[in-house]
Amino acid sequence: MKGNLTFIHSNFACLPIAITRLQKQGILLSEGIAIIQDISSKFSQLTGTAGIDINKKLQTVLNKNKGFQIFCNISKILTGEEENVGDLDIPEDLTSSDMAYFKFAPITSADVERSFSLYKNILAPNRRSFKFENLKKSLIVQCNNYFRDAVNDDDEDRNQFKFI
Repeated sequence: MKGNLTFIHSNFACLPIAITRLQKQGILLSEGIAIIQDISSKFSQLTGTAGIDINKKLQTVLNKNKGFQIFCNISKILTGEEENVGDLDIPEDLTSSDMAYFKFAPITSADVERSFSLYKNILAPNRRSFKFENLKKSLIVQCNNYFRDAVNDDDEDRNQFKFI
């Protein structure tokens, strides 16, 4: 039991840090993919039967996830790593201007759920009508609240490391 805990601590202590970084809002698509690829490279160095099995499972999940592969290809285009779109596996109906919108695309379900909760308020089924002027005002209020919360979170992060 003690050996298993030591194995877990020494090889998987990077996971909580990576998860926290992935859940942070506003990270670039390329940063999120880099975090996952960093974990993947760390797991590829695991030894022993348990380590090899865990690495195989991660590689299987990442390889089967076609959406992740598409995100990786879009990220390569956005960062300038790849210029020829024809060489990459990207949906045909995705235009160059559409790909620009993927710069801050969420790759975790936590970020996607946050987005849905913002839209849920506007697209509520019991809403009878929503004039464009009121929609604009509602979005401004939501954006102001979102950015106020983001600034407050950054202030809390900075204050967490201050020495008294």
